Amino acid sequence: MKFSVKYKLFLALLSAHCLVYVAMYSFGYYNFNRGFIDYVSRIEERQVPALVQGLADFYERNGSWDLLRDDNGYNVWSDLIRASIESSSDPDLIALRQRTIARPTPGRFTPNDWYYTSEYSPARPYLHLLDAEENIMVGTPGVFQRELANLNPIIVNDETVGYLSVTSRQQLSEQADLLFAEQQQTEFFLLALALSVLSALIAFPASVWLTRPIREVVTGTRALANGDYDARIPVRSHDEVGQLASDFNTLALTLEQNRSARQQWIADISHELRTPLAILLGELESMQDGIRPLNKDALDSLHYEVLHLNTLVKDLHELSLSDLGALVYAKDVIDITEILELAVELHQQMAVRHDIKVHLEIHGAPPDNEILVLGDPNRLQQLFDNLLTNSFRYTDPGGEVHISMGIDNGNVVIEWYDSAPGVSEGDLEHLFERLYRVELSRNRAKGGSGLGLTICQNIVLAHAGTITATHSPLGGLKLTIVFPRRYSQSA
Repeated sequence: MKFSVKYKLFLALLSAHCLVYVAMYSFGYYNFNRGFIDYVSRIEERQVPALVQGLADFYERNGSWDLLRDDNGYNVWSDLIRASIESSSDPDLIALRQRTIARPTPGRFTPNDWYYTSEYSPARPYLHLLDAEENIMVGTPGVFQRELANLNPIIVNDETVGYLSVTSRQQLSEQADLLFAEQQQTEFFLLALALSVLSALIAFPASVWLTRPIREVVTGTRALANGDYDARIPVRSHDEVGQLASDFNTLALTLEQNRSARQQWIADISHELRTPLAILLGELESMQDGIRPLNKDALDSLHYEVLHLNTLVKDLHELSLSDLGALVYAKDVIDITEILELAVELHQQMAVRHDIKVHLEIHGAPPDNEILVLGDPNRLQQLFDNLLTNSFRYTDPGGEVHISMGIDNGNVVIEWYDSAPGVSEGDLEHLFERLYRVELSRNRAKGGSGLGLTICQNIVLAHAGTITATHSPLGGLKLTIVFPRRYSQSA
């Protein structure tokens, strides 16, 4: 049978309470019995001095124990006990006995009262009369246990003439005592039962209240599974359940944003692919219809659009590999100075073709300007190639690109800034988004795919670095790249 969390929690709370009540009942009942027996025994022992004195007076009057040894000894023994009790009647004992029996006994006891006639009454708690040689004169020999008995000497004229043996109670056998103990046991049981019912009345609403956030999470999860990313759960507390609700809301918001980003991503890719394909289709159809001649200019136009399309597909492929972590990074401690210098040198012809001056400044560790990082030379080369290509593509002819690399607070800092045209404040925060291109100054006519800076950012992040974009003092764009610095083994 399958139970929900609500009923499991209810049963757990109720079971825990019931176990506590059972333990309390058992412990309380056990301690009550022991305490009650000790209490009754102490009350009975308060009669012992009067009994001893009565027996001493009896012996002094008769000169021996002979009257207790014959057949009427039991009656004489009962008379002695009655006389001793009446001479020292204990009000506390009388009150206790009156409370524990159904038939109250006001005033003094009568000869036929249970106080005298009961075989196991407080007036005769395992009493035995022993002579001076500790031989039993009155009492049941089979009941007498020397190791448990307390012998009270009976002294007449400074001579021990016998002993009154009193054995403390080991269990309750008097009807009144048993009745009182049974009443207490019943009251304990009824109390435990009432507390169990009360616990059930409290545990069920508590389990409903405690499982309400879980039910809300279940409902919200089902909504997410059905594609409802607008589902939210109210945060009602600051504990673990409240944190779970908060995390669920964050998850739902993330999924909603990812869905929107995915839809936008698909739309952007479709648009980016459709543009060069439409141009190619238009060019080819115009040539087929004879509207445009098939000459070198037409082939160059087709070739340009194919290159644009190939660049876009290549960048998309590299970006997808980067997102999946499939790009292989063979990292080692390398001198990043050599890689940057090589990249600038390889792009000199491109710089001349775009009429852009490149200025490189490296402030490394003396004597050879060595700057070490943990990185992949090929990926760092790809990073600098993309940045140089991006600067050449989006910088006006006659402009310049300044590259500065140095060490600051244990980090390698590269500042990369170019001249006009610049980027608006609203465009700066979107530069690293996929397929984002600044309108007008940095548009499709420049030949970019809108993925170059996104790929650069992924490469930087893979090297535990950061890249940020700000306004350039030369009027264009400034990129600041920071890598953790490494030190040579000799250092």
